[in-house]
Amino acid sequence: MTVNKVLLFKSPKGNVPEADILKIEAKLDELNILHEQYSEGIDFDFDAVIALGGDGTMLNASSVAFRANKPVMCINFGTLGYMSGLENSEIDMLSALKDGFNTEKRMLLDIKVERNGSIIANATALNEAVVTRRSDGDIASIELKCDGATVCAYRADGIIIATPTGSSAYAMSAGGPIIDTKLDAFEVCPICPHSLGARTMIFSPNSVLEAVNLNDSRSENLLLCDGKTVCSLLNGDSVKVERSSRSLELIKLKKDAFYETLYNKMS
Repeated sequence: MTVNKVLLFKSPKGNVPEADILKIEAKLDELNILHEQYSEGIDFDFDAVIALGGDGTMLNASSVAFRANKPVMCINFGTLGYMSGLENSEIDMLSALKDGFNTEKRMLLDIKVERNGSIIANATALNEAVVTRRSDGDIASIELKCDGATVCAYRADGIIIATPTGSSAYAMSAGGPIIDTKLDAFEVCPICPHSLGARTMIFSPNSVLEAVNLNDSRSENLLLCDGKTVCSLLNGDSVKVERSSRSLELIKLKKDAFYETLYNKMS
């Protein structure tokens, strides 16, 4: 695959030096690749998205990419940059955009919230869906179902339903296992559970998971998808999560094995 036009998605934190952005744009000009910087409502027919920042910027850029059904990569200007395709010192490798490159598909989550039989919210996530208590709220009470059958009832700060991509993010910090991104699976990880028996569980990607909010009216919970608040959850609200029919394509310009990247970024 090759590209002729790219959309540059800068970190909203403004922590990417302007000199580095100009260097990237100059490299794209050298390769005769048209480019525009992302802004809300931009009308630019792009072939791919290049995120400039860290993992948070990559998540934001990914939502633009999969809505347009285009591949995405990140040049790391952040602290960790686990999802990055290149480091900011490897800009010369952008020549592969013209020479030809491979892509790697990543599983996405489709999430919907049901209240009294009606859908009140929808979201798509690359990393995870999180049902969590408010910072000033009571402990979260959540019933987990798989394909309609009750699996577990949690009393915890919340639960994380993650993809393999998200298994190395919030779920890992909460004590969950890291799943190879070549696999498709759901990971359900409790956050600070008030139970000695609560454990992370792995489910088939063909399952439909459901997190039912059991908190009473005195304490609402929240649904967050990829770190962004989607809605408040009332007693009886159901968050249904399933594998999306769509996937995200990550641009691969260099051959870094999954576990080698994991070791280099997180050791």
